[in-house]
Amino acid sequence: MNNQKTILITGASGFLGTYLADAASKQGYRLIGIDLRAPLRPHLWADFATSSLENADLDQLIKGDALAAVCHLAGGASVASSVNDPYGDFSSLLPGTARIALYLAKNQPQAQVFFFSSAAVYGNPKTLPITEFTALQPISPYGIHKSLAESLLSNYSRAMGLKATIFRIFSVYGPGLGKQLIYDVSMRAIRAAAIGQPAIRLFGTGAESRDFLYVEDLCQAVLTVLKHPSDENFVIYNLGSGVETTVAEVANCLVKHLNINVEITFDGNVPKGDPLNWRADISKISKLGFAPKYSMDDGLKQVAEWAKVSA
Repeated sequence: MNNQKTILITGASGFLGTYLADAASKQGYRLIGIDLRAPLRPHLWADFATSSLENADLDQLIKGDALAAVCHLAGGASVASSVNDPYGDFSSLLPGTARIALYLAKNQPQAQVFFFSSAAVYGNPKTLPITEFTALQPISPYGIHKSLAESLLSNYSRAMGLKATIFRIFSVYGPGLGKQLIYDVSMRAIRAAAIGQPAIRLFGTGAESRDFLYVEDLCQAVLTVLKHPSDENFVIYNLGSGVETTVAEVANCLVKHLNINVEITFDGNVPKGDPLNWRADISKISKLGFAPKYSMDDGLKQVAEWAKVSA
């Protein structure tokens, strides 16, 4: 691979941005980043703007480089937070998306923008597996705003020639993600064991299901698409494992790897904005040669080892 190819990553210091930078660097890419927080691994970055996307001086940051791609991860990353503050979630995503898209269309027309969307745009689909043609019916502000950003990029692509790829990401997890179901179960189980508590109680029924994708597999999926540019200006891919796993199965497997004897119970109340069942059809990206390497058991084992030293 040409090691001079440059990628700009927005939201570069977050969970996904950090893993993606590491994986892309190993593939020989030159990295430029934008985030409100400084990067965890400064040595990976050729340049970095500690700024919001709206306020970053893009001309100064990019300095005439011909970008191969922009991985746009900046924005809100929590359904619960979006329910509590819908406008804040909107503001964290839509203005920055418009700015980077318009900048690329005018100044970097060769660059592909990879927008990290979410399976939340599908809401509660009527049938599984979920394909890229499944109707978009988001049920949370987070999903609504991701859908709006997709529409914005689709129309910019049609009207201005912007090259845009949408990644509809299912439930990504891995060591270092300090929120969401798997982290919550880890921390609560460890605390319960420390005080002799026999059980922990989770939201929902336990029968809710997700399509979980280990973070390193996600990075390989992104790099696979980067190596196989499409002839179309606007493309959509589901990024998942293609495997449906219930919340109860995940929680029990996780406490097993934590070596903790704690019972998992459920309160029967599904949080507002949470879908019931997900399983991705990943046949489209599979045709490019992508196949997940981590099973759910393998991935949870990695998370458990991290959680033990992080609790």
